Amino acid sequence: MTVTMPGRPWMLPAAASALLVALAGCASPNDAGSGDGAGASEPGALLPAAEGETEYPLTLERWAGESVVEERPERIAVIGFSPNLDYLEAMGATPVYTTEDEPWEWRDPEWVSGIELVDSATRHDPINFEGLASTDPDLIVASHFLQDESDFDRLSDIAPVLESEEQVPGDRIDWRQTQRTIGEALDLGTAAEEAISDAEEEIEAAADDHPDFSGRTLTIAYDYVETGMDYYTVTDGTAEEIVGQLGFEPNPLAEDFVDDPGVSDEQLALLDADVLIVFYNDQVGREALEEMDLFQALDPVADGRYISVVANEEDSGANATWVLRRGASTLSVPWAVDVIAEWVDGVDLP
Repeated sequence: MTVTMPGRPWMLPAAASALLVALAGCASPNDAGSGDGAGASEPGALLPAAEGETEYPLTLERWAGESVVEERPERIAVIGFSPNLDYLEAMGATPVYTTEDEPWEWRDPEWVSGIELVDSATRHDPINFEGLASTDPDLIVASHFLQDESDFDRLSDIAPVLESEEQVPGDRIDWRQTQRTIGEALDLGTAAEEAISDAEEEIEAAADDHPDFSGRTLTIAYDYVETGMDYYTVTDGTAEEIVGQLGFEPNPLAEDFVDDPGVSDEQLALLDADVLIVFYNDQVGREALEEMDLFQALDPVADGRYISVVANEEDSGANATWVLRRGASTLSVPWAVDVIAEWVDGVDLP
């Protein structure tokens, strides 16, 4: 089971240049997330109708500085990781600029086609300040992305910047709170809550369909071979929360990887759980690990409660690794929960 994902799942291939790619046409945003609270969009509008709950000027006090949104923004630029784009789609809002057009399974391609300008520069390239400014944004969404205050200052010269209030590790981000923060900035607080509620209902439905997961433990890891194995379901991390929403119990062994997710050969025994899922870059890496006596001795491996996912085959759901590590959002988490549940369905639980 795989999808092409060379390297670590949170590192997508960088584009060779920073040329801008304007997508053909300017379709109207879809109605996703524009329920009773948001109201209907005007034809051709980038955002659903204002809800009248947010008071402007709105001051955004962030770790890198302060921004003031003088009036309701209409032209939103999005930079950074995929969830930042997901949050807008979930509320039926369409940005004018993005560097993220990855065809994730949970994303609507028709909605993406309505984005005015997609920059070929990726998040690994220097920020294309000139290209971003050319779209004349009145708010820049860069939540949990910027690394230094100088970039924040340069972006602030273009438009107010919505970054995170505090810098936190990528696998500790609260996707619900980020959705709420962006919703407030756009006067779409009710739409944000509806998006969160919809996501939680889907997750709860998946858990209800799998009562046998309750009380079991699930360990997820990724063997990168060249750089070693990483333990994903670390205590208090995003991955642990997601599998917990499916009904799985926290694994006490996960506490050993809070400070360092790296799994040495000597620590393979700590992968023990009722169910073990391991992702691999390729079949060669998979075969190498599975031939190790220490790995074969693990109870879930010996008892057939081990699932392997190799990241080079289409339609495998392997992009769940991105959701578990950094890509959690109101759109991606319900999708990932369904994928994980489908994998575990094939296991004879103890």
